[in-house]
Amino acid sequence: MRWFPPRPNRRAAPPPPVPVSPLALLMGRDEVALAGLRGRRLVRGRRVLVTGACGTVGSALCRQVRRLEPEALCLVDKDAAGLARLGRELSAGPGGEPGGTAVTLAEADVRDGGRVDRVVRDARPDLLFHTAGQNELAKVEQDPCRGVADNVVGTRHAVDSAVRHDVQRMVFVSSDKAAEPTSVFGATMRLGELLLQTATGGPTCFAAVRVGNVIGEAGALLSLLAHRISSGEVVTITHPEVARHFMTVAEAAGLLIEAAALAEEAETFVLDMGRPVPVVELVHRYAEQLRLPEVTIRFSGLGPGEKLAEKAFADSERRIRTAHPKIWGTRPAPPPAGLPQLLDELAAAAGAGDDVRVRLLLRRLLPEYHPVRRPLPAGDPPPSGPSGLCDARSFHTGCSPDPPGL
Repeated sequence: MRWFPPRPNRRAAPPPPVPVSPLALLMGRDEVALAGLRGRRLVRGRRVLVTGACGTVGSALCRQVRRLEPEALCLVDKDAAGLARLGRELSAGPGGEPGGTAVTLAEADVRDGGRVDRVVRDARPDLLFHTAGQNELAKVEQDPCRGVADNVVGTRHAVDSAVRHDVQRMVFVSSDKAAEPTSVFGATMRLGELLLQTATGGPTCFAAVRVGNVIGEAGALLSLLAHRISSGEVVTITHPEVARHFMTVAEAAGLLIEAAALAEEAETFVLDMGRPVPVVELVHRYAEQLRLPEVTIRFSGLGPGEKLAEKAFADSERRIRTAHPKIWGTRPAPPPAGLPQLLDELAAAAGAGDDVRVRLLLRRLLPEYHPVRRPLPAGDPPPSGPSGLCDARSFHTGCSPDPPGL
């Protein structure tokens, strides 16, 4: 009898597991790849202007836009030093050599309508991304006049200039807090969305994007958490059940570019971020990543205007599918009659520093705005941010001071 050696097992070895990024583990979902071919076709060879260019989302957007090879990129911000740094970075190519995109800088405060108009006139953008504004929920709740000036009046200036100078497309960065708002911040974001609708029908195509709480590898939220956990300090959270939508800065920037390509009728777009992430879970997940599973958490109570959880769309808004499987949109109902006159009254009240009238006008303008005026816990520092995390230095009611969120 002849002996034959056993056949080798020819079955292919299973592929190695795909590594999961630390941010994906924190968010409880995979990061969504955005700003692909559709975005490149939109941006390449065109002139682009970004307000709030030095913010977390604004700077990430500028970097993504720069890689898509626009003809020109105009960076607008009131932070002169930040503009200079970002301008030097974006003026060089990947290897440090001069790039092919003309990068220009414009120092401007969006509350100054004349200055905004001159910047848009001189830059002649085809695409305008408006990310400038006050995005700390608690600060806006404390100073509604400044919040209205930055987020409503400033957005109105950008919209008016876009129409006046024939900008092809304008995208406004809103927030998930605009859906059934309970805070002044959410109300100003909702009004920003309505402003786009009042300007439709002309040469400019508008879109709004609701962004969740933005996190990144070097973001302020994670830096604060890392410091507190590694130092054995207490991490303060507003409520045991508070939950938020989290997204990466790359997702936020990519979503803006995709929205510019998808826009038709002043739609509001949202990334499918799944269910809101409990902030307590996020803290524990991050502690495990730092190999410091022991973390002490205390709860301070929800602050004024805060919800336990946000939702991407109001119950009254009809969701529509888009060409991107992970992006949803909605076409809100027409703006209320008399909106321009009420907006004039709102701007005048904000300019006069009349907090009471500003809050009253917000409720007249937005029937869906139901303010929550919780008192702050005795002895706690004033709030300054909406993410569920608290810190006397830069966090209290819950989110990165620059989320965009924003």
